[in-house]
Parts: sequence; structure tokens; C-alpha cells
Amino acid sequence: MSHKYWVAGMLPMAVFAHAETTTPSIDDTMVVTASRFEQPVENVVAPISVVTRAEIEQSQAKTLTEVLRRLPGVEIGSNGGIGQNSSLFLRGTNSNHSLVLVDGVRMNNSMTAGLNINRFPLNQVERIELIRGSGVAMYGSDAIGGVLNIITRSAPGSEDKSVVVGTGSNAYREGNFSVNSNVSEYGHLKIAGGFQETDGFNVQPEPGLNDGDKHGFDGNQLMLNYEHAIAEGWVGFASIRWFNNTAEYNKKNFADSTFHVGSSESESTSYTAKLEYDKNRYQSFLVFNYQDDQTVDSVRYQVAPLSIIGIEQTNIQWANQYQLTDNLGIQGGVDWRSEKLSDDSFDEFGTINSIVGERRNNSGVYVGVTGVFGDVTLLSNVRYDKHDTYNEYTTWSVGSIYQVNENQQLKASVGTSFKAPNYKEFSGNPDLKAEEARNIEFGWLANLNPVTLSVAIYDNEIDNLIVYYAPEYSQAYNVDARIRGVEFEALFDTGPVAHTFIAEFKNPEDSKGAQLARRSKENFKWIGDLSVDDFDFTLSYIYTGERPDLNTLSSELEDLSSYSLWDFAATYWVNDELAVRGRVDNLLDEDYETAGSYPAPERAYYVSMDYRF
Repeated sequence: MSHKYWVAGMLPMAVFAHAETTTPSIDDTMVVTASRFEQPVENVVAPISVVTRAEIEQSQAKTLTEVLRRLPGVEIGSNGGIGQNSSLFLRGTNSNHSLVLVDGVRMNNSMTAGLNINRFPLNQVERIELIRGSGVAMYGSDAIGGVLNIITRSAPGSEDKSVVVGTGSNAYREGNFSVNSNVSEYGHLKIAGGFQETDGFNVQPEPGLNDGDKHGFDGNQLMLNYEHAIAEGWVGFASIRWFNNTAEYNKKNFADSTFHVGSSESESTSYTAKLEYDKNRYQSFLVFNYQDDQTVDSVRYQVAPLSIIGIEQTNIQWANQYQLTDNLGIQGGVDWRSEKLSDDSFDEFGTINSIVGERRNNSGVYVGVTGVFGDVTLLSNVRYDKHDTYNEYTTWSVGSIYQVNENQQLKASVGTSFKAPNYKEFSGNPDLKAEEARNIEFGWLANLNPVTLSVAIYDNEIDNLIVYYAPEYSQAYNVDARIRGVEFEALFDTGPVAHTFIAEFKNPEDSKGAQLARRSKENFKWIGDLSVDDFDFTLSYIYTGERPDLNTLSSELEDLSSYSLWDFAATYWVNDELAVRGRVDNLLDEDYETAGSYPAPERAYYVSMDYRF
């Protein structure tokens, strides 16, 4: 029995069929994030990684951050384990410098610090595309480090159903289902839902003060997607996504310096409607999205909540692409976004009181041109954004791809980007300036059979970078920074084992010479996959170097030690429909932290059963 497991990666990327040890052309891979329309990955200037549903299942990851931490350019800072607050640091930029999309729709908001990707339900994910490098000239604010697109939409015509149940360490329990079905000749339906629970562990131990406390997580989610071929060239898509999460954490009572178990309950509902047109040389889509998110923080010793943050967000996009000739194409579109902080919102320290009930709008328009001249492809894009509070911004990008031969590509790009302060930062320090950046990048991709090798060199200068980590400051402040780095990735087979090796070296420093918090100067990653008869095995290794961080208990800046993390996963296919899976996370029981004063999870064991019919 042969079970394919596809691994995607790098610049632009390559894929391997592990069980058959053949290397398909990179032309087989199509992506949508770079231009908002589907295109071959070799036509993308920026480095891009793609993770399929099959990869997620093979890795047996329990959270989105566990999937992302294995990708090039990614570092994760987490305040504990499953469901706890986590931050994505992409190429050494800030955690809110990664624009997060779901099916191409913006999830970031400018009211709060950012999106907690550790709580996004992994069961809803069909595919992940991660672009490293600035994407602001296409998407606007927030994409200084890159763009993460979480795709829930399944392939039209796919017919599969699955049920997954599992258990594990710290009283972990999960139950998920997914159904893909054609409901007519023209309609396709996807339903996914389930739950995830764990009693957790003490994510921030204070000996003698919170002994015996545990900080667990409880998540429930449901999604309904429907796609319909309306007429020739016309497709309609509608989606409803809902999830409710409750994560416990360590909460200090400043009145008496005692510690208690706090609780953060977040509920998110998203409605999306999309109309697509694709005929002859013209492609277009119009999408409307409404999101309603609310987070309530409370603590056991107090009846009233500590804070309520409710955010309503409306997004409208109109995107177009027209192929003028075989060698020349143009694209352009309009984005409009409106955000409102609900009338009942408040926080513990009153920092958002001045903007409660207010609505903030942002409008953007962009245009781009792509030309192919023999072995050279040239791409350019310019975007104008008007923010009703933070003025107007024009960003641009220019890139080129040189096809050296059928096995090698050279790439280069330069572009600008910006990010306005979120309102919570601004209310704490009204003198904050918007962050502005300039990124230069060079890349080389070579298919040197049997090795596919990728190299990316980048230089990102950021003016007015917003940071928090210096203990002498009690609020966010601006500082200039420059991040230079190089990424290597090699994909190759040795017999039946498929290898992915990643090496990253960067210098994330501000203008004062201080290393940026939670960002190391070197990272190494290796993933090995093996399929033997009815068994699939995955062994992964992550090394993260030393980096500074602010200890939230002592309010002192300290160095987090380097660490090496091994994970192992195995799958046994009982038959074509039933798979029994097992995973050991932190195989060698490494003692480490990705955030100051928050010990990472110890060795953990998970088992699950996946039935498909």
C-alpha cells in the first residue's frame, strides 16, 4: 500500500512524493497569496512555503503554531502550551508584522495588538501559504514581515469524509469531523467542526505562590463552506466560521501580590460571500466579509470581568487581473476596511476608554504590471492607503525573475512597507509614529538533482519600529532597526527517507545595537519522512539560538537559553480508511522557554484514530 505525503517549502518551493521518491516539477504547485489569483509558484518573486492538509495530518500537530514553527524564517514565542497566547516572528520582524488572512480575507485588526494564531482551529485548515518578505504593496498595512494565508476552501469536486478522535498528556482530548461533498452537479459543500480540550499545566510557576495551579484550554469550532458554479466563468462562494475558546493563564493580583488562575474566553464569528469571474483573459472577484470577535478576561476571585474587548470588522475587496498579451498582464483592485470597538468594551487599566464605540476606516487601491521578456520576468506594484487616523501612505515593490536554465532561477526584489500603531499602543503613547520599512532581497533556486537548493538573502530596514521590551520604558516606543539575514533550504532523498534541511542566520538589532526580543541570530531545522509499507514516520528537529526577553515576573531583561527540540510522529494504516497515529512532542524532554518566565511544555504523548469514508 502506498500513501503519498507531500512536503512543500522554500524559494519558491519543491514537492516530494515520499512513498514513491519521485520529484514532480515545481510547475505542479499553484499558489494564490502572492497576487490574490492562482498562479504557478515559479512565477512568485517572494520566498513562499506551502503546507498541505496531508502534511498537517502527517505531522500530527495540535496547533497552528506547531505547523508554522517548522517553516523557514519562523520563530514562535508562546506563553505555555496548547491554546496559550503565542506570537509569530517572521524573519526577525515584530509579531504583528505578519498579515494573517483566512481565504484571502484580512484577520488582523488595528484595535488590539494582533491575532492569536495559537487558538485558530487547525481542523478548519485545508492549506497554508506563507510568504516571507514584505507584502504591503499588495495588501496594505501589517505585512512588513510577510503574509500568512490560511485556506479553508477545499478543491471543488472532492468527496471525502473523516472523523478524528484522540487523547494525550495533561488530559488532552480532541474530536473533529470534516465532510466534503458534491451536493449537485454545480454545488460543493464542506462542513468541519469539533472540540479540543486539555487540563494543561502551570504555564508560569511561582514557587510558594501558585503551586498546584493548572492552566488549561477548551476550544469548540464549526465551519460551513459552500461553492457553486453559477454559469460559465462565474463561481459563488459563501462561508460561515465560528469558534469559541477559553484559555486559562497566571494572573497576578497587584493589590496583595498573590497569583490566581485567570481565564480568557474568546468567541469569533466570520461571514464571507465571494463572487468570482474567470473567462478568456480576465479574472475578477468581489468579496464581502464581516467579523464579530469578543474576548472576556476574568479571574476566579472576582465576580465582574477584568476586561471585555469586542471588535466588529467589515472587509470589502474587489480584485482584477487582465492578460493584455501573452507576455504582459495588469492587475489592480480596491480594499475597504471598517473596524469598531464595541460600546461595552473596557480593559483593566482603562487604556482603550477613549476609543470605545468609535469606528476606524481604511481605504486602499493598488495596481501592478507583469511582463515576460524572454527568460526575464519583471513585476511591479504600487499601492495607496488612506487611514482616517494615521494619514496616507504609498508603498511600492519591484521584482524580477531570471530563468537561468530549466533547473535554476535567480530572483531579486525591492519594496517599501508600513504599519500604523494599533489604538491600544497609541493610547498608551500618543507620540508613537507609524513604522516604515524598506526591504531588499535576492534569491537563488536550483534543482541540482538529487538536491533542490534554495538561498535567500534579505535586508530589511525599519524606521520607527515599535518595541516594548526595554524595562526602563513603561510603554511602547519607537526605535529604528535593521534586520539582515540569509536562509538556506535543501530538499533531498536518501533512499526511502525524504529530508528537509533549513539553516537561517540573521542579525535582528535596533539602532542602539540591542538584539530584538525573542528573536535569535541562528536557527536550524530538519525534517525527515519515511514511508514503509503501511507505516509513515516523521522525525523533526528545531534549534533556536539565544535571544533576549523581558521576564514578566521580575520585569528584568534576560537571555533565553538556546534549545534543541525533537518531535516524533508515526502513523499505521490499518486499511485505506483507518489510520492509527501516535506522537511524542519534545522527545528528549528539553527544558526551555520561548517567552520569558513561561516554561515550554515538557515531553507529551498523543494518540489518535483517523477514520475516512
